[in-house]
Amino acid sequence: MKGYEKIEQRLVHQGKVVGFYEDIVKLPSGKTVTWDLVKHKGAAAVVPVTEKGNILLVKQYRNALDQETLEIPAGGIEPNETALECVMREIEEETGFKAGRMEHLMTIITAIGFCDEKIPIYIAFDLEASKQNLDEDEFIDVKEFTPEEIKEMIFDGHIIDAKTISGVLGYLQKYHKS
Repeated sequence: MKGYEKIEQRLVHQGKVVGFYEDIVKLPSGKTVTWDLVKHKGAAAVVPVTEKGNILLVKQYRNALDQETLEIPAGGIEPNETALECVMREIEEETGFKAGRMEHLMTIITAIGFCDEKIPIYIAFDLEASKQNLDEDEFIDVKEFTPEEIKEMIFDGHIIDAKTISGVLGYLQKYHKS
């Protein structure tokens, strides 16, 4: 934006998934400020739609909240992997289903005020049973819900994950206009 100038960017800590930075920025007023920035390696997510029109969600523990959540399958994009390749891999690993067809739905920024994480979200159709292949630190239950059940869980606060809310409501808006 006009008048903003990034003067310096300092890496404070590099984790396995994210890097923590301090950005020194000159504002349009001329004042200099320090802003926090979290750089993310990239992730992708998928809304798996069954033949019956139901949606598969994964139930898993999330350390940041110290609780289990219901989410659409998602995962980090590996080096030299595209977002589409990532979701093709993740849907099978997490749910035990392969997608016959994938369609890009949208891309979201998860925490725009301090993080650059972008998540392309896809819709998976023509699901075929395969085998779940979880990482050693993943313990995931796969649950199937109707679109109405998921909408109710979103609006009653049971589903709180931003990528899941965006992906499911985006899918329903695009394919289930009523």
